[in-house]
Amino acid sequence: MRQAGRILKPYRQLKEKVGSIQTLFDDPELITQITLMPVDMLEVDAAILFADIFTPVMPIGCDIVFDPGPTIGAPLRTLEDVNRIRAYEPEQELSHVVQAIGEITRALPASVPLIGFAGAPFTLATYLVEGGSAKEYSRFRQMLRSDSPCAHALMSKLTDVTIAYLQMQIRAGVQVVQLFDTCVGALSADEFTTICRPYLDRIFAALESSGVPRIYFGLGATHLLDQLGELSVEALSVDWRTNIEKAFNELAGKRPHALQGNLNPCTLFGSPDHIESEATKLLMATAGRAHVFNLGHGVHPETPFDHVKQLVETVHAFDG
Repeated sequence: MRQAGRILKPYRQLKEKVGSIQTLFDDPELITQITLMPVDMLEVDAAILFADIFTPVMPIGCDIVFDPGPTIGAPLRTLEDVNRIRAYEPEQELSHVVQAIGEITRALPASVPLIGFAGAPFTLATYLVEGGSAKEYSRFRQMLRSDSPCAHALMSKLTDVTIAYLQMQIRAGVQVVQLFDTCVGALSADEFTTICRPYLDRIFAALESSGVPRIYFGLGATHLLDQLGELSVEALSVDWRTNIEKAFNELAGKRPHALQGNLNPCTLFGSPDHIESEATKLLMATAGRAHVFNLGHGVHPETPFDHVKQLVETVHAFDG
C-alpha cells in the first residue's frame, strides 16, 4: 500500500477525532486523511477531494446542519431570502480546504492526480429551497414557474459561489474538477435547457482558461445525453442506468468527450466471480475508447472492503 501508516492514522483513531459529521468537512487533517485513504488502501489511480456539496454554501449565510443528512434551518423561499446570500472570499473563509488541498498534493505520488469537487447550482438550489432532501424537488420546480425571478436569482448566485469555489481549488492545486448534479435527473430535457444549461455554461466557461480538465456528472440523466454532449467539458460521468454503448453513439460527432463510469455500485455486493465478470464486460465495451473506469455513483456504506479492492485489482489487471 502506498505510504500506508505514514500518512494515515488507523481508522479507529480517525473515528475518535470525529465529534460530528460537520467536523469531517471542517478539519483539514481529517479532509486530508479521508481523501488519501482510497489511494493508500486500494491504490486507485486518482484521489477525489473529500468535501460536502454544501462546503461553499455555509459561508454565504445559509444555516445548514447534518442530522445525519443536510437540513436547511431557514429554507430560501422568497427573493428577500435569496438577496440575503452574501459574497465571500473562499481563500479566507474556506482556508481549511486550501490547507487540505496543499497537504494532499504534497502527500500524493506524482502519478496520482487530485480531483476537485463541487455541487452544481441546481442540486444546491433544490436543497436550499426544499429545506433538505426531497423525492422530486417539487418545491423548487414550482418556484421556477410561480416565481421565476426568485428561482433564477438563486441559480445565478449559486453559480457565482460555485465558480469562486472551484477556482479556489484550482489555485490551491487540484488537477481536475468535477461538478456533481445529483438532482438533475428530475428535470425534463426542456427544463434542463432553460433551468440548468445557462448556469452550467457560465461555470465551465469561467474555468476554461485554467486548462484544468472539467467533468460533469448528472445522476439519472440518461434522457439528457443529447444536451449534455454540448457542454464545454472534457468528460461526462454517467450513472449505472446509462447504456455505455448508447452513450458513445449519442455523443458521436459532438464535443470530444471522454466518458466516465458506469458500473452499478450494487455489483460490489455480488460474488468475486460476478464482480470480475461485470467489470470485465465494461472494460471490454470501452476498450480503445476515451473512457475512465468508475462506478456509476458512490460506494454504498455496507459494501465489503475486499470487494472494492478486488474491483480495483481487476481493472488494473485488465489487458484488453
